[in-house]
Amino acid sequence: MSRLQDLLLLPDVSEIKKDIYISKQLGSFVVEPLTEKQLQGYRIRSKKKDNDIDVNKLNCLVIENHVIDPNLKDADFLEKAKCDTVADFINRKFTAGTTARIVNKIMEISDLSDIDKDIEEAKNL
Repeated sequence: MSRLQDLLLLPDVSEIKKDIYISKQLGSFVVEPLTEKQLQGYRIRSKKKDNDIDVNKLNCLVIENHVIDPNLKDADFLEKAKCDTVADFINRKFTAGTTARIVNKIMEISDLSDIDKDIEEAKNL
C-alpha cells in the first residue's frame, strides 16, 4: 500500500473520541480532538484588545466544544447548576488545575502537547 493510500485509512478527526481520566472526584470524561481550523478560531475569539490571548477564555472554548460526555452545554444541566453559560460553569465549578488538566488532555489527543508554545505563537499572529 502506498503512503497516500495509508492516509486514506486515517479516521476523520470528528470520529475520534477518547476517554480521559480527570480526577477521583470527577472520574472520566469523553473528549474529542480539535482541528487546526478550530484552534485558530478559538485563538481569534480569545484575543483581547491588546492582542494578548485571554487564556481563560481559550480554555473555556476548548472545554466547551471538545468535552462530549458529560454534555456541559445541556440547558437543563446549566439551569440546575445555576450557570448562564458553560464558561460560567467552568469558572465556578472547576479548579484551575482541573481546567488545565482537561485542556492539556484535549491538546494531547490533538497532537498539541505544548499549549503554552501555541499561545505564544497565537500572540504573534
